[in-house]
Amino acid sequence: MAAVDDRSVALCRILLRLQLRRLRQDRGLNASAVAKVFGWSTARMTRLETKDTAVEVGDVRLLCDYYEAPLELRDELENYALITKTRKDWWEEKPYKGKIPPWFQACLGLEAAARTIRIYQSEFVPGLTQDLEYARAILALSDADEEVQRVHADVRAKRQSILERSDDPPAVTVILNEGIIRRPVGGPTVMRQQLSRLSKLAAKPHITVRVLPFAAGAHPAMHGPFTLWDFEDETVGELAYLETLGDGGVHSDAE
Repeated sequence: MAAVDDRSVALCRILLRLQLRRLRQDRGLNASAVAKVFGWSTARMTRLETKDTAVEVGDVRLLCDYYEAPLELRDELENYALITKTRKDWWEEKPYKGKIPPWFQACLGLEAAARTIRIYQSEFVPGLTQDLEYARAILALSDADEEVQRVHADVRAKRQSILERSDDPPAVTVILNEGIIRRPVGGPTVMRQQLSRLSKLAAKPHITVRVLPFAAGAHPAMHGPFTLWDFEDETVGELAYLETLGDGGVHSDAE
């Protein structure tokens, strides 16, 4: 298991809110009752347990005292809170700052921390496995100006570094709808480069690339693309990432 100080800010935030909620529930307390003890609003308690936001170390300390959390867990949660308040990931620094929406910043942090990544995509090659020229062709379809497109293409290239990690890279499975490899994007040269990249990635022992053929007919993923992340820390378990035309979000409910 990774040391606390090695965790991404995004993972620290989700671990913190899950553990705080679990501590409260284990003691049979509801959020409004705990909020009342400290003179907080119920909305403040809800933010602490559900929102992707920085958390004050003092708030964590108060809650751990009230819940009588074990010393080791208390130290861990306070460290998580400190990381959310003081540390930044690479996508929060220049030249990326202000050009990546918050919902996608959370995605980058969780993707980098995941033990396994399973992706189904129906329309285009997933960003994690895109060739740079293919990425530029996809991004050119947006309304963003050229500078933002350039930054987003750079982000796609930089996030792919997790696939090349020599120390414990994630196990990645990518399932592509057949239409993705049939549809020309950016012209023959760009598509040839992209298919070659997929072939090279599939040759790596920790990466699997599969194609769902048209002949398979109707299938459970026809509602749209999704990504599933699984983590070494059992507190997090499995998360689902769903992206729409305008934004995206992370879901932890089993459904």
